[in-house]
Parts: sequence; structure tokens; C-alpha cells
Amino acid sequence: MTGRRRLFFVAAVLLAASAAYLISDGGAVADFSEKIPKKIGGWAASGKDRTFNRERLYDYMDGGAEVYLAFDFREVWTRKYAGSDGREMTLDIYDMGSPAEAFGAFSCDRQDPGAGIGQESEYGGGLLRFWQGRYFVAITASTDDPATSGAVLGLGKEAVKTLGPPGAKPDMVAFLPPAALRPERTSYFHSVVNLNNRFFVASENLLRLDRSTDCVIGEYGAGGAEPVILLLIRYPDGDRARSARQSFLASYLPEAGPEGIARTDSRKWVSASVRENYLTVVFEAPSEDAAKKLGTSVKFPAK
Repeated sequence: MTGRRRLFFVAAVLLAASAAYLISDGGAVADFSEKIPKKIGGWAASGKDRTFNRERLYDYMDGGAEVYLAFDFREVWTRKYAGSDGREMTLDIYDMGSPAEAFGAFSCDRQDPGAGIGQESEYGGGLLRFWQGRYFVAITASTDDPATSGAVLGLGKEAVKTLGPPGAKPDMVAFLPPAALRPERTSYFHSVVNLNNRFFVASENLLRLDRSTDCVIGEYGAGGAEPVILLLIRYPDGDRARSARQSFLASYLPEAGPEGIARTDSRKWVSASVRENYLTVVFEAPSEDAAKKLGTSVKFPAK
């Protein structure tokens, strides 16, 4: 099983569930135990349903908890299913606190075809991922044959019925210039761990990202061409945006002049510019003009 699959596959952790609390969309987390079917085809619920909050997420997950903790993650409700032949399937429903955060959790690891479940989804290799409202959902199976994939998708269609109405994407997604944008490769996040999972910049936090920063990253280019990367970061204030730009240029692009643009050793162009409390960074541009054009095409909100 790949590392990506292990991120979602559940270890048998026998811990007491944290207390469920009432939430505004989709009912109470505890209600999932009653609302989601305990049988799907030849699969039946196995063991106790569990709930893990922020403090206990590391106890539950076999690595990868930091990816969710970098968002406004509240808790995850989980149930195992067992097939008659010993196969396993796990349903995880993550309460991410808001639709924007649920989209973020989904968007940072997209790589498979859509499955038509929830607001956006993907399925591949026995793993179904989707988001709906404030929830991010992962269903993982130990095998990927037609019968198993049918059960995974069927469970996803049942689960989404319990999650309440759809929600809005983060506002910053609409700031990305639409020409040549690859929508399926657009991600929203806050932390350097999420950034480096999408596009590795540096081991150090050069851009000074934390829970108070909002980031959106988009890939540009047609077909199989190497994409140009546009990263847009919103800081709490302009001083932090300017300080982050200085930190980034000093370590990542020391040869850049006052304009904050230079060609790297890979012969691609990188630029970094600040507008009020926003920092725009372009990576992998084929020319200086392309870097400038994309960086200045961001659709900043009107004051």
C-alpha cells in the first residue's frame, strides 16, 4: 500500500471516543452512527464507531495528522466495514469547521478521476475522497476490484446524504486568473506542510506561513506541458506580507533585484511581488515576461 493510501487507511486503535458536539450543518456528529447504513452490499460494520478530536488525532492516524491539523480540523468520525472474505473498508468523515477548510483538505491531494459524489470527488486505487459542506470524507478499501469499488462508491453516496447542504469554496480561489488554469490542480491551505506537499519550496518556512495565512496555488498550462505555478498568500497585514517577501527573496532568489524577479539554475523564472497584504509568487515560468504577466493577472478583490 502506498504512503498516500496509508494516510487514509485506519489502524485498529482501541481508544474511547471523544464526546460528540452539536454542529450547525449536517446534524450532530454522533448522528452519523444512526444515519449511515451499517450494511453496504456484502459489507457490514465491524467494531465500534469512533470519534477523535484534535488532541487525539495522532493516536488515530498512521502518519499525516499534521496535514489536517494545519486546517481548522475539529474531529473525525470513523467506522470500519468488513467483507465476508476478510476484506476491509473504512469510512472517515472529517469535520473541518467550514466549507472552505473542507475544500482545502480535499484540494491538497487530488490526482484521480472524479466520482460524481459530493461537491467534488475523486476515486482511484480503492480510495474515494470528496467534500460536502464543512466535511471532508475518505473511504478506503484494502483491495480495488469491481465489487469493492462498487461498495466504496455506494457507501459514499449514502454518506453524502447525511452531510447537509453544499458550501462555498474559499474566496481566494476566484482571485486566480482563469486563462490556462487547471482547476483540478488548484489547492487552498494555510501551512508550509501543505505547500510543500503540493509544490516543494524549501524545508524552512521561508514564506512565514501559519494558521493566520490563507494560501491558494494554481497550475497553468495546456496539455502535458510543464506547468507554471502561481502561489497567492494573504497575510493578516501588509507588514507581514513584505517581511515574508524579503525572507523568501533572501533565501530562495538572492540574485533578484528590486523587482523581485530572476531566472533560477533550472533556467525557469521566479517572481515575488506584494500588493497590500497579498504576496504573489510565480514559479517555473518559461520567460521573464511570462512570470510578470501571470503575477500581475491576479484578480484582487475591489476595496
